[in-house]
Amino acid sequence: MGLEDEEFDCDLPPMAFSPNDARRYWFEHRHHDCGLGAAAWEVLAGSRGLPWPDAHELRNPRDWTNAYRHRGLPTEITADGAGVELVCDDTVTALLVPAGLAAATYDGNALAVPTLATAPPYVPLHRWAMLTRSVSLSDDAAGVLTDLHVTVLVPGDRLRLPTGPGTCLDPPHYWHEWPSRSHPGKPYLVLFLQLANMLLTSSRAGCSLASANGRLEVLRHR
Repeated sequence: MGLEDEEFDCDLPPMAFSPNDARRYWFEHRHHDCGLGAAAWEVLAGSRGLPWPDAHELRNPRDWTNAYRHRGLPTEITADGAGVELVCDDTVTALLVPAGLAAATYDGNALAVPTLATAPPYVPLHRWAMLTRSVSLSDDAAGVLTDLHVTVLVPGDRLRLPTGPGTCLDPPHYWHEWPSRSHPGKPYLVLFLQLANMLLTSSRAGCSLASANGRLEVLRHR
C-alpha cells in the first residue's frame, strides 16, 4: 500500500509508528524536507521514546541509578562514576542480539520487549540489548543462541544504560519500549522462553526452546 492510500502524508505524519516503519519512511523521505522524514528520524534517534515524567529532574548518575532501582532494575554507578549500569542477577538479564535480528524480532511481534538500541546507522556487527527474565539454559540451548551470535548475560555481568539528555553522560543509546509514558512503572520483562523463541522464529533456525526440569532445552523441528 502506498502513501497515497494512507491516512497521512509527508506533511501530516502519524502520531506513532514502529521502528520498522521508521526505517522505511526515513529511506523513502530522507532526501527532501518533510514532516514524515523528520518524524522517522526522531523515532530512529530515540527522541520519540518518551522519557519518564521525572527525567528532567535526573541530573547525575546517582539520580539515574535511584530512578532505575525505583523501577525495578538492579543498577550501580559505573567504576568511573560517569554513568549507570544494569547489574544482571537471577531475576533480570539481557540478550545481546545482532541489530538486524533484534529489529526483525521487535518489528514482527506484539510483545513489548524492553530493547536498548543504538542510533543509526545500523551496522551488521552492532548488537541491541533485549531485557528479559533470567532462566537456566542447557548447554544445547545456549549453543543454539550462540549460533545466532546472541550473548546471554549471566549474573554479575553489566550493561551500560542510558542516562538521558539532562546529563549528557553517554553517546546515543535509547530504549525502544521502556522507559516511556506508555509503559509506566516497572518494565514488563517477558519470559526468556518467549523472547528466545521469537528470535529463533525470526532467524528461521528450525528449532525452538521448551522448559524441561527447570531449564530450557531445544526442540528440533523436522
